[in-house]
Amino acid sequence: MSILIALAVATISMTITQSSLFRGIQKCKLLRCPYCAAHWVSLLLWCFYPQPLRLFDFGINVFATVAISVLPMIAIDYLNTRMDKHATILHSKSLSLQVGL
Repeated sequence: MSILIALAVATISMTITQSSLFRGIQKCKLLRCPYCAAHWVSLLLWCFYPQPLRLFDFGINVFATVAISVLPMIAIDYLNTRMDKHATILHSKSLSLQVGL
């Protein structure tokens, strides 16, 4: 269950901090960094966990979820960077083909 929550934390925090859909929210300094946002998202998700947890277990779960969510965030960032590079290359080739005509 913790891995699923960590994947959700990674996806939500990357979407909030990287997507143009959330430009208004990104003005807040706490939500510009995916790692920082992951702490808030993890805290909120564990607050709504259906089974009550002791305070110590709650704290451990919040921070462990952030630690686990770092790897998917790195993978998402890497894939986004590669996609941007390929889009730039494809866009430049299509422009050179249009200019050549």
